[in-house]
Amino acid sequence: MAQAMAHRGPDDQGVFVTPNGRAGLANRRLAIRDLSPAGHMPMASDDGAVWISYNGEIYNADALRRELETLGFQFHSHSDTEVILRGYAAWGVQAVTRLRGMFALALLDLRPSAGGRLLLARDPMGIKPLYYAQTEAGWLFASELKALQASGLVSAEISPTSVSAYLLLGSVPNPLAIYRQVRSLEPATWLEIDLERPQTPRAVTYWRLPEEISPAGSHDEAVALIRERLLDAVRVRLVSDVPLGAFLSGGLDSSSVVMLMRAASDGPIRTCSMVFEEAEYSEAPYARAVAQAAGAEHFERVITAQDVLAELDAVLASLDQPSVDGVNTWFVSQTARQAGLTVALSGLGGDELFGGYPNTFVQAFQVQRALHLAQAVPGGSRATRAAIGLLPNRQQWTRLADALERPASLPSAYLTRRGLFAPSEVRQLVTPEVWEEATRTFDAVAHVLAAAGQPPDADAQASMAWISRAELRTYTHHQLLRDTDAMSMAHSLEVREPLLDVPLVEAALRLPDAAKRNHATGPKPLLAQAMDGLLPAAVAERRDKQGFTFPFARWLGGPLQAQVEARLAALDGSGLLRPGAAQAVYQDYRQGRVHWSRPWALVALAGAVG
Repeated sequence: MAQAMAHRGPDDQGVFVTPNGRAGLANRRLAIRDLSPAGHMPMASDDGAVWISYNGEIYNADALRRELETLGFQFHSHSDTEVILRGYAAWGVQAVTRLRGMFALALLDLRPSAGGRLLLARDPMGIKPLYYAQTEAGWLFASELKALQASGLVSAEISPTSVSAYLLLGSVPNPLAIYRQVRSLEPATWLEIDLERPQTPRAVTYWRLPEEISPAGSHDEAVALIRERLLDAVRVRLVSDVPLGAFLSGGLDSSSVVMLMRAASDGPIRTCSMVFEEAEYSEAPYARAVAQAAGAEHFERVITAQDVLAELDAVLASLDQPSVDGVNTWFVSQTARQAGLTVALSGLGGDELFGGYPNTFVQAFQVQRALHLAQAVPGGSRATRAAIGLLPNRQQWTRLADALERPASLPSAYLTRRGLFAPSEVRQLVTPEVWEEATRTFDAVAHVLAAAGQPPDADAQASMAWISRAELRTYTHHQLLRDTDAMSMAHSLEVREPLLDVPLVEAALRLPDAAKRNHATGPKPLLAQAMDGLLPAAVAERRDKQGFTFPFARWLGGPLQAQVEARLAALDGSGLLRPGAAQAVYQDYRQGRVHWSRPWALVALAGAVG
């Protein structure tokens, strides 16, 4: 994504719009430049008064171009960038609401009628990232934190709030970024900056995840609706002038995407899968069955701990922000490029939309009821917490113990299932100064509530939709999508997520819980039934669920041990954590007291702050 900047000379590395940007342009002191490796220039309107910098893909660009041509606009290219630029001329900022796809964009409007403004905007699901910073020099914006860092105008000071929030959640939540001075624009939001009054930007949310449940129709109608939306979501993402394929793990989500690709097109398909020497982590037989059924050219790659070790520096450097996830996407993206792909479809979003995580879609409500019961008995919270303190598995129960100190609520119960470290554990990990600042500026329960909306009181028809909204606006957005973008872009691969298509998301969230459960066995019954007749029997008849994860449970205590210990020692010396705290977490993992994700999260944090 290109950036607007004040030009000071050929070696200038700034990326900003100065407060006096309009006057600067008149004096030819304002230039536009891109810090990305491609070095492409943004596009300007015919009169040079409006500039656009854009990263993404608009799937309805052709339809919008035809509509704009009927309004009298002439086009000089076939790019969707020009479609957005002409759309802005026709409809103003509301043009953003007409875009179907993934995007992060900046529009610099220097027309007298606009008064001079910079507009930043993100797609509804937040697939493409957009970071910005307000500095003494001006406003900076980019699709990567690295670009802002490269400007030399943003401080690399780590945000204590972001560190604590990361340890609580496993990712840095919006609008925070790991750097204190930087913010991440929320999904479905535009930020309007008046160049005459740049200190008071205006943020507008232009779309929200639906919270209302539609009147219940028949089971067959729900299945037909989802199947129609699935096919359409995949179909519009098959338009490409370059080789196109898909990530294929062998699970229901990625298998559905591949078979929908075959249903929507008779063109060639390439599929890519990861295989491990540790057989219990591999879904290779299912992936092969799907590839064969789709007539796809299938590429498998065996990944070992030595492969991860050899590329660990590059992996962590590409994360952009610390995350528990991302390594798997690095290697599958790398494999896709080796297979000759530049565009790949992913099954990301299926679990969140169709209820694929039992630990959140079922257990969060069980935890909520348990919290209510414990707190209803006089002294119950204290007694329950004391009993929990005697249990051997600290990770499993500490989050629950902490939840007893908060009012019982669904957001609080959700965090007991989705959180990484419990608040009391974070307090023991970080220095008192870090904890003090974090508690003043971030509340995890309030964050989940803001992301998912007010939870239903006793409406069994809307409970799954609430969990889906929480998943989509926290874990999916802050971790899965952010990591996918960073890791795929590191390999110059464009990843498209049809299961996060807005019409599909709206349809699924508006369905009552009964339509998604269908009294059926197996994971995600609504998705499975919508795919009836399309999936090969090996996948359609599966009743287990296996996440796409690497064998870190084995590797962290074996081949990766030396690297892990060295990085955790560096983190212990960063001044953010108490001395020895990170290495103590690793020892807890070695002794079987905590999940591997905890020391690995600290390794990723070390990579970000080091």
